[in-house]
Amino acid sequence: MPPFNIVKTWTPDTSFRTQLIKSQFTLQDIKLQKHFVGEIPIEGLEWKIGLIVGRSGTGKSTIAKQLFPDAYIKGFQYTEQNVPTDFPKETEIDQLIAGCSKRMATFLQTLKETGSRCGEVWRIKWDDIDFESKVVNITPEKNSNPRVTHLSDKLLDMLRQQPKNYGEYVFSRPNMRVDNHAVTFQQQRKRIAKKIGNPRILKIHFHTLRHFKGTMLYHKTKDLLYVMQALGHKNIKNTLLYIQLEEALFQGEIDYISKVAKTPGEICVLIEAGFEYVTEFEGLKFFRKRKT
Repeated sequence: MPPFNIVKTWTPDTSFRTQLIKSQFTLQDIKLQKHFVGEIPIEGLEWKIGLIVGRSGTGKSTIAKQLFPDAYIKGFQYTEQNVPTDFPKETEIDQLIAGCSKRMATFLQTLKETGSRCGEVWRIKWDDIDFESKVVNITPEKNSNPRVTHLSDKLLDMLRQQPKNYGEYVFSRPNMRVDNHAVTFQQQRKRIAKKIGNPRILKIHFHTLRHFKGTMLYHKTKDLLYVMQALGHKNIKNTLLYIQLEEALFQGEIDYISKVAKTPGEICVLIEAGFEYVTEFEGLKFFRKRKT
């Protein structure tokens, strides 16, 4: 295959935040560009499945669509028959996290709780974390949306114990690549899988935790828009995957906890605990919440 020279052009998003910044300056509407140059030497090779590897934002999807338009697979639909059998259980994720080094464990726990991409967590700064309000601001990548995500007390404690070795950043310096961190993760993952005798651990990757978060969120809420916002998706088509994964993994099971409230205080407590209003009978209000 000859060398490729691809230019991708797009218009910046028109979100409220972008428009607000533009209004403060004399800015004209512009178009952004990315330039991808390289080659894929596969002449004479027989292949059926191809994988282009690289860190986020390096143009893997753009290159694949441009060079292999007939072979590029999109819109794959998961069903109960083809859902990944290696999708991890939460206990397996927790075993992996518990066996890793403190820095790696904190990184993985952040991925699990926020559902962020590894590059987004890699660039978190200490100023992004509000320990009092128990939230973190996620700066997006891949043209997704920024978001604010709640953190558990467990993760906050792990972050407090994290040495501040990287200046304003939590996990890395600006010139440190997440790819090197991934290699360290693979080494630790291999050791843990062998120690506990569970080869399924080897199937867990950084991005697996984003899929886990999306699937569990949809299972608990059945609210696709909420999952879309939590993961920072701009296109709801990207979020539809979690409906299919949830249905396949849980086989449509619905199991509820029911509660009854009479006073405004009791109602507030139930709503804050995640219960949803169902109906009213003889002055009593009935609520329910899916079992986790």
